[in-house]
Amino acid sequence: MWEFNYRGSLEFLHQARATEAARVLHVVDGWRYFIHGWSQVVADVFELQLTPDIVEQLAQSAEFARR
Repeated sequence: MWEFNYRGSLEFLHQARATEAARVLHVVDGWRYFIHGWSQVVADVFELQLTPDIVEQLAQSAEFARR
């Protein structure tokens, strides 16, 4: 299961996690993939070089803002 709703209650993600073991699911919170994808698009548009450290800083900042 992969949660694509990056805002709001994340109900689908919570439902998937609640049934993960019983239904033998592999549950992925796609938030990091979302951050990586959008940061790469912004970097391409503005001709910026993203390093793994910068992506990690962006992900941490976005995670803090997500709470």
